[in-house]
Amino acid sequence: MQDETLQDLLHYAAKQGVQLTGIAPRRLPGRGYGMVAVRDVLEGETVLVVPTRALRTLATVPKAISRTLDRDVSVHGILAAHLVLDESGDYAAWDAVLPTPEDLEAGMPLLWPTKLRELLPTPARNALQRQQTKLNADWAAVKAAFGDGAAEGNKKKDRDRDRGSDKDSDKDSDKDKDKRKTLTKSDYVRAWLLVNSRTFYYTTPRSEAALPSHDDRIAMQPVADLFNHAADRGCRAAYAAQGFSFVADRPYSEGDEVPISYGAHANDALLVEYGFVLADNRWDEVALDAVLVPRLASSPHDVVRDDLETAGFWGNYMIDAATPGGCYRTQVALRRLLCGNGAAQRTAWLQFVEGGGNEDDDDDGDNEDTGHRGRDEREHVLLECLDDMAELAHKTLTKIERLAKANVGTESQRSLLALRWRQVEAMVAQAAKKLREGEEAGVVEEEEEKQKEGTKTKTKTKKKEATK
Repeated sequence: MQDETLQDLLHYAAKQGVQLTGIAPRRLPGRGYGMVAVRDVLEGETVLVVPTRALRTLATVPKAISRTLDRDVSVHGILAAHLVLDESGDYAAWDAVLPTPEDLEAGMPLLWPTKLRELLPTPARNALQRQQTKLNADWAAVKAAFGDGAAEGNKKKDRDRDRGSDKDSDKDSDKDKDKRKTLTKSDYVRAWLLVNSRTFYYTTPRSEAALPSHDDRIAMQPVADLFNHAADRGCRAAYAAQGFSFVADRPYSEGDEVPISYGAHANDALLVEYGFVLADNRWDEVALDAVLVPRLASSPHDVVRDDLETAGFWGNYMIDAATPGGCYRTQVALRRLLCGNGAAQRTAWLQFVEGGGNEDDDDDGDNEDTGHRGRDEREHVLLECLDDMAELAHKTLTKIERLAKANVGTESQRSLLALRWRQVEAMVAQAAKKLREGEEAGVVEEEEEKQKEGTKTKTKTKKKEATK
């Protein structure tokens, strides 16, 4: 049975022309809202239509807000300002199902205490820093226009502009302007995060001309923003001049949750941008920067770092389930670390980076012309890094436990952070296991080859003796 809040939302959405077919929003235990099949749904069936007139876009923001902020604030920031400043009541039923401040604080690292944010994995910390920079830029302009300190200045400007008009009219105008709503940073940050996590990419020929940045081509949708994310499946979204449509990617049985996919995101990105991580995420990955970068940076005179930066390969050293031996960037960095600083070795490494080398050329390191020491040595260093990463995960989990005893952050925040580090720990352990199994297989194969060579030698010796 639907709760009253959802009933109000669906009533509002129906008035806007939103059409649900075979699915409906429901509360999911421990997960907030989600979309559920209310009957069997066929693959290819259109389950949701959201017409353009139901969207919240830059065009739906009152000119008093959008024109004031247009030059200095992103569309993201303008939508957030409207979300806070709007007192029309037009969106009340929609706003009622948006996450609460408590919901956001539980999941969004931007709202966590500094001591917890400092313990985020490297990619999450980097993403959070970029997010904070965007927010700060938007808030600076919005605060100047609509913040507490701007209220008196705005009213004075309004009075100056209205001078010369009828005195009684002036008084009435001032009374209205005295009631003008101002916003606080906490309210704005909440709204900014809501827009960040609940918008869809949306563009029209007009917006493409007016909004050159892809980040500004966004829209909020009622009902559609209740879809949850799945890593590699979910309804397909499409948009046209008439609006958005969502089509089932496969059959769904009655009672199944019906998701969409936000894209191929690792859990660190999902955590920072949306406030959750997936238990099963084929796109998840772990950054080894925390343990590999210090090794690379410890070379004399920063030669290794300089070479990697010049070639565009400094940082972002990843492993995932499909590449336990590290991504191409990781392999390039390991080759540079091991090749030495001689001119011939560095030249050979550059040839490899630029495509002149053979990725499968795994010599034993005795040949200086190749500029690297072979796969075995690279895997040995990588295994050391994986072991260091496992130790880092363990130490971080211990720090989180200590912060819990000191009541830093909430239980939800600490639990989510700890869950992410346990995922990192598990992925690192799995990668190390695969590499060590590969090493063992290589040793066995090498022994078998030696035995074969030994057998061949003995056979040749016997033949020679028989000939004698």
